Parts: sequence; structure tokens; C-alpha cells
Amino acid sequence: MYAKYRSYTLAGKTHYHAHFAVRPTGSLLVEIEEDHEKLEADFEDLCFIQHGKTTGLDCVEHCEPTHCCWHLDLSSNDARELTRLIDDAKEEYEILMRDLC
Repeated sequence: MYAKYRSYTLAGKTHYHAHFAVRPTGSLLVEIEEDHEKLEADFEDLCFIQHGKTTGLDCVEHCEPTHCCWHLDLSSNDARELTRLIDDAKEEYEILMRDLC
């Protein structure tokens, strides 16, 4: 159970560089290089929304989906890869929990 790391250039006007850590314990950590900003979210609070060639990644409060904590724009390919990594991490965690029982 290791975190998986990826670096992406954010879509949009700024083209900032973001480093993502997908943790198999159910959380995502994002560090935006230029701003030295760190964002964190549980998988259940993430929402991917496709807008043409880009995909928005929103962190919303689980109990209040209309409140957006943060938003990032990714290329559709990067968002697809990140979604796959999150799905793989969820599956790894489920397998580990099953094995422990």
C-alpha cells in the first residue's frame, strides 16, 4: 500500500504545475508548485466534471455538495489517469481490508 505520485500541468491560463499523491487510505494530496499551496481531500469529496478538452476537479464538502472547497482544471487525459489511480487505490484498500478479516 504505497501512495502513487503524478505531476500534471494544470489546464487554464496559468499552466501551474501540480504534484498529486493518491493515498490508498482514501485521500488525495495536491501541491501546487508555483503557489506553494497544499490541497487535500478524501476520495468521496472529489467530483470530476468534463468541460470540452478540460476536466474540472472539485473538492466539495461531503455533507454539503453545493459548497466547493477548491477547484482545479486538468486536461481530460490527466483527469482520466487520476481517476484510474483513485479507483486502483480504492480497490487496493478493499483487498487489504478483506485480507485482514
